[in-house]
Amino acid sequence: MKQSSVIVLDLGGTKVNVGRYRDGIIEQNMVLPFDGTLSVDDSIDFLLQCINEIKLDDSCAIAIGVPSIVDVEEGIVYAAVNIKSWQKVHLKDELQKRCGLPAYVNNDVNCFTVGEHLTGEGQGYNDMVGLCLGTGIGAGIILQNKLYSGANCCAGELGGASYLDSTLDYYCSGSFFQSEFQQSGQVLAQKARAGDKEAIGIFQQFGKHLSVAIRQLLLMLDPQLIIIGGSVSQSFDLFIEAIWQNLADFPYQNVLKNLVIEKSQQEHSALIGAAQLYLTSTE
Repeated sequence: MKQSSVIVLDLGGTKVNVGRYRDGIIEQNMVLPFDGTLSVDDSIDFLLQCINEIKLDDSCAIAIGVPSIVDVEEGIVYAAVNIKSWQKVHLKDELQKRCGLPAYVNNDVNCFTVGEHLTGEGQGYNDMVGLCLGTGIGAGIILQNKLYSGANCCAGELGGASYLDSTLDYYCSGSFFQSEFQQSGQVLAQKARAGDKEAIGIFQQFGKHLSVAIRQLLLMLDPQLIIIGGSVSQSFDLFIEAIWQNLADFPYQNVLKNLVIEKSQQEHSALIGAAQLYLTSTE
């Protein structure tokens, strides 16, 4: 019997990926720019337009990952990163009221991590971290094969931690390249791969900063695997060596010996993970 479809969304500060999940795969999706300066009403209206573009008669639920902490039971979004108007948004209620379908809301990096654990690089690992590097930095945590979100869905929000003269968000995300060097990470990556020494050095700096965030994750969680996703992960080859170099003096060498750090190879981990919000609720 053909499974009903689930409308799944991965919302970021600058874009939204909306897709349709069925029988373990994303059968259709589209990525659109998202304006984080929109009002609450206008931004939800935009999400509804995206949903209606991909919705079918057999669509049975909506599941969305958002860049913020979430009251998962009530579907309330608090203080969304890079969406200024989303300070307290009853997103679940709004989507259900306007679409007539049950809605499920969680953190976007949590969704990414669940997707990786189920069908990506995280298969077979009991304890892992999904580390997303995009507009900011955030971590999703799997402990003993279960997603750990904390009491307020705040577990893994390490981007807010103070570091140097700012935060880890500033130094360990795509913002670093634009703010410090007035060039996008994508442009700098092209230059680095063409042999530009300055660009190569910038990614070495980035790896050094990111190693600080990873060091904290190792001390607190001791995962088997860290899987790196988000837009900056496309430059993984340019900063991974610097990460390992700057972890060399980590106090517990056995932790490093048993640690795997990989780049995500799966295009739609966050959408697949979002679908699980609905699927696990029906088990």
